Amino acid sequence: MANPSLPYALLRAGLIPPGRYLEAVLLSRDDALWHRWGRNALLALAVGQILTGIAFFFAFNWAELPPFAKLGLIQGGIVLCAAGAWIGRRHQIAWEALLTAAAALVGMLLAVFGQIYQTGADAYTLFVGWGLLILPWVVLARALPLWVLWLTVAGLGGFAYAIQVAIPLDRIDAETTTVLVAAFYAVALLARELGVRLGLAWLRPLWLRRLLVFVILALTFWLAAPVVLDFGFGVEDGRLALAGFLLATVSVGVGYTWQRDLPAVVLAVLAASLFLCTIGLRVAVDTDDLVGGSFLLLAVVAGVFGGALALLRRLRMWMLAHG
Repeated sequence: MANPSLPYALLRAGLIPPGRYLEAVLLSRDDALWHRWGRNALLALAVGQILTGIAFFFAFNWAELPPFAKLGLIQGGIVLCAAGAWIGRRHQIAWEALLTAAAALVGMLLAVFGQIYQTGADAYTLFVGWGLLILPWVVLARALPLWVLWLTVAGLGGFAYAIQVAIPLDRIDAETTTVLVAAFYAVALLARELGVRLGLAWLRPLWLRRLLVFVILALTFWLAAPVVLDFGFGVEDGRLALAGFLLATVSVGVGYTWQRDLPAVVLAVLAASLFLCTIGLRVAVDTDDLVGGSFLLLAVVAGVFGGALALLRRLRMWMLAHG
């Protein structure tokens, strides 16, 4: 297998001249890897487009279709996708794509059922029922896209329950809800890492790790940034949000530096940089000087991202040296 970092390491060591660096990159490129990536990406796009088309079909023809046809078409799609997945189970791409499509159609079936019979149920019951119905497939299929779908449904169900039930009844607040959902995805990330260590080959693709890292950092940043902008530091209600963001950023940055996962580290550094720029924005606004505050903010942004790029460059060199 080609090593994409080898040309850069050879260049840094002075073993190849700078003028031949691009030639070395082309020679070390793994064309088979990019072929597989492109095929998988196009297949995922095709499945998404088909499912979107089905949703628009029902939306456009809702008044003309009888209830039996609405439910029957979706159930038929579920059966066809499940049967196709079983027939093509020896081909991992077909297995994952068709099972994920079938699981997505289960959610569409529940939504259409609720619209036909006007059950009046809260939105969170849709996600809870959807997640429970596809859980056996998720556990048995060992398909990463299906796991991602289930994790998404579970997270949305948690948010919907909090918004519709728990928060209005003062059982929980929005800050704690977001932290708990981020913690749920952190547990999923830890489970993925543990599964890889236990030898579960289907969990090895790194895109799942990076997707979970992105979601965790996005949730905690989305919660921490308003604390800085609206309340400042030292506000008791914002301590959980700030602590969650700092814990997530430091854990991801340090942990995946040791595991030589540069894209995950880039996400952590980006989150930290945006947070520092948010602090700079708060300070600039508090100056009550439009011109001075603007220059201050520009200086902060330039300094933060310049430092971030320098840090990432040093980390990349360290990873290459210790890889």
